[in-house]
Amino acid sequence: MSTMKDVADLAGVSTATVSRVINRTSYVEPVTQERVERAIKTLNYRRDARATALANRSNNTLGLLTGNLADPFFSLVSQSVEEVARANGCQLVVVSGGHNAQREKEGLDFLLSQGCEAMVVYSKMLDDITLMQYAMQLPAMVLLNRNIAQISYRALWVDNRGGARQSVEYLIQKGHKKIACVTSSLSIDDRTERLEGYREAMAAANLDIPTGWIINQKFSESGGEEAGYQLLKSCPGVTAVVTFNDVMAAGLMASLHEQGVSVPDDISVIGFDDVLLARYLHPRLTTMHNPIDEMSAYAAQLALNLKKEGYSPPKQHQFQATLIHRQTVKSIKP
Repeated sequence: MSTMKDVADLAGVSTATVSRVINRTSYVEPVTQERVERAIKTLNYRRDARATALANRSNNTLGLLTGNLADPFFSLVSQSVEEVARANGCQLVVVSGGHNAQREKEGLDFLLSQGCEAMVVYSKMLDDITLMQYAMQLPAMVLLNRNIAQISYRALWVDNRGGARQSVEYLIQKGHKKIACVTSSLSIDDRTERLEGYREAMAAANLDIPTGWIINQKFSESGGEEAGYQLLKSCPGVTAVVTFNDVMAAGLMASLHEQGVSVPDDISVIGFDDVLLARYLHPRLTTMHNPIDEMSAYAAQLALNLKKEGYSPPKQHQFQATLIHRQTVKSIKP
């Protein structure tokens, strides 16, 4: 009977590499993987029955790579994915990438080491090539809130540009012309796309964006708070602000209140995401509803379906953001 060492010798690799190919515990170059698989087939190598049983048990898992779990947005992602895992009798394994490329890669390798064949991956810092390499190894890996053209049939994303554009158009309809944008200092696709939507709406209405009216800060409550002080210094006459997300809007509103500025009487504010806190701020936050709960649940089910033989997924999965009218926007007279 052939051993793992026999496979390694024939393929010209180490036994550790053979193990990685068999157990999918980390990424292996496609050429090397093909060589190992060819050697396995040639030698008719079979794993120990106990190892096979363990692998089959591990495969009853769903992996989730997500962002900062303390953020309400990512808590909602995790909750939605967990509900699908439970409904399908799976165990959920969650790791946080923390918007750091190395941590995201380590997270994916850890999920592989746990035998997760089905995965929902929220990655903003790994490049397309790296994610494609993992996708080649994992046919049931689904990208959440990101699209790569080559695997768009297993990627889900929201129309960030359209959502941001709609929020600005709403403010313009309410009579606002001096509209600032508080956005993320982190260079991610969501930021780029939402800025494009802001700029498109302003240009379509022939409204200028003065220097300093696009404010970059951490996309957190503290970042929004800092943006509030910066806003009053660099944006004279501003009457409205669109923000990158709801937690930035919350920090911004707190900062404006401390500076004696009323929302919406003095400055109107629109958020993005519609996380739970948006409904309980005072005043209640007008925002763009990002269907991340629906997207996350869909992504989890898609990942599990992709493990099934013969399943044919839809070709594209784009979701739309919708405006939620609450209390932080006021009409102004021309």
